[in-house]
Amino acid sequence: MEHLIHPRLLERRVAVHLVGVGGNGAQMAACLARLDIAMRALGHPYGLHVTAFDADRVSEANVGRQLYSAADIGRHKALVTIHRLNQFYGLDWDAHPMRYEEHVNGQRYWAGTDLLISCVDSRSARGVLHRIAWRDTSCYRYWLDLGNTEAMAQVVLGQPEGGRALDPRATGPRLPCVTELFPELLDDTAPEDNQPSCSVRMSLASQGLFVNDVAVRFAAQLLYELFSRGRLAQHGVVVNLDSKRAGPIEVDPRTWARFGFFHAGSESNQSESRTLTEAEAE
Repeated sequence: MEHLIHPRLLERRVAVHLVGVGGNGAQMAACLARLDIAMRALGHPYGLHVTAFDADRVSEANVGRQLYSAADIGRHKALVTIHRLNQFYGLDWDAHPMRYEEHVNGQRYWAGTDLLISCVDSRSARGVLHRIAWRDTSCYRYWLDLGNTEAMAQVVLGQPEGGRALDPRATGPRLPCVTELFPELLDDTAPEDNQPSCSVRMSLASQGLFVNDVAVRFAAQLLYELFSRGRLAQHGVVVNLDSKRAGPIEVDPRTWARFGFFHAGSESNQSESRTLTEAEAE
């Protein structure tokens, strides 16, 4: 089974909101700049327009593990990252050193967003994005989420329900989002694992040096395949750096059933899917 790209994304400039410009987000922004060039080289008429959101400033603990230097300490991450990419590649992208929900609540920068990319590091922040993406007026066609712990990462490209409704020509099942495949990410009772670090050494103790790199490359590859081929056979990946293993998330209801996700109206197939999953696991 394959997912076909939303056709409107091949006809006009793709509006991207990048939320979080830290360990994953700064590298994701750089990959998006390269993707923009590749898309236009392959015939896309307009490429990407990215708007980055992050209220945080660069700290000493960010230098080395994230894409920031000592000269950046004290400056807003979003402004530093986007300014550099604009200067280097001649882009006209935007940055807002504020929390994303503040803009969304004002609906100033929200309307007409094709792709939401979340690079946040807490359950509470991801929960906010989930609620935004599931609003009745949501217009996100895709939500790409990157998340990681010390040595594990997950990357999921999904379709919020509201955005899917914008495409009357859509065929096949809707791609589930990260919070549907990993509902524990919305568990408010679970402890947060994003404690702030005051040094690079403490930061490395909570997250490996290259786990962000791996997550970002898989996420960028998904977008590259989507825009260069117009289709995806996998819409996510789960990575374990300790075991050096990566498992794809196939575009397949049977794969989603292993995560406990079933589309509305498919209850009649749940018993069959669970039986198949159990048999395959033996």
